[in-house]
Amino acid sequence: MRTAAPTVWEDFEVPAHARGGQVTLNLYDHLAAYAPKRPGAYLRISSDRFGPEAGVDRQLEDAQDTRARLRWGPFAKVYRENDTSAFKKRKVVKPDGSIDWIVVRPEFRQLLADLAIGVIDGVIFYDLDRLVRQPRDLEDLIDIVEYVKRPVTGATGGRMNLINDSDRHMARMMCVMALKSSEETARRVARQHLSAAQNGLAQGRIAYGWVRKGERKGQPVPDEADVVVRIFQDFKSGESAYSIARAFNTEEIKPPAARTWSSTMVAKMLRNPRYAGMVS
Repeated sequence: MRTAAPTVWEDFEVPAHARGGQVTLNLYDHLAAYAPKRPGAYLRISSDRFGPEAGVDRQLEDAQDTRARLRWGPFAKVYRENDTSAFKKRKVVKPDGSIDWIVVRPEFRQLLADLAIGVIDGVIFYDLDRLVRQPRDLEDLIDIVEYVKRPVTGATGGRMNLINDSDRHMARMMCVMALKSSEETARRVARQHLSAAQNGLAQGRIAYGWVRKGERKGQPVPDEADVVVRIFQDFKSGESAYSIARAFNTEEIKPPAARTWSSTMVAKMLRNPRYAGMVS
């Protein structure tokens, strides 16, 4: 439900010495002092391999401490993006057929919408590099902050507040540096993968036919390797994926990760570039 945000100037009084004069007021101190009654909290972690969301839970604890210290109201909404990158872009086809490359973060976009229409009247984020990694995302948030004039502050890292113009400029510089760091990391990881592939080392998820765990990870499993070779030979001889799967089930050959072989499983193996010595 849309909630009308209170007027930001309703409790603002012009100091006596500035009335009718040529004094330039610093309004940002007044804006930053506003204590939201229904703030939101934004929490994000890039990688959560084990799934318990412990990282974002710790971020929420720090955000709650900051909220209490600032004497803001209880969180109206908590926006969680666990195991979500703020750097990697995806190709998106718009309804009009045009194409864009953006970072897909539904909760972040929902936060922007809620802040714009007054569902929340302020935001506490854990740290700037958890909030944004792409300048485009930061500018979208700044546009809304400048429009609604509500505080968006960090729980760590000096507790910058995007309601202040100086903090906004600092955030822009820090965002660019964080983007540079992410791009350099991506480049190093890609180079490591290329070097490992050139040296014949297994990369990523290990396919059927090789040892998938332990010290011998990446080494061939002779019995499984024979099955893979047979799949390709039978297919070249004119057998379909369905007939290959049916024959394997009849012979009670153990499949990779299921109770029985299926045509889909066989077709997926036939399309796997790893069996041609390639890494995609």
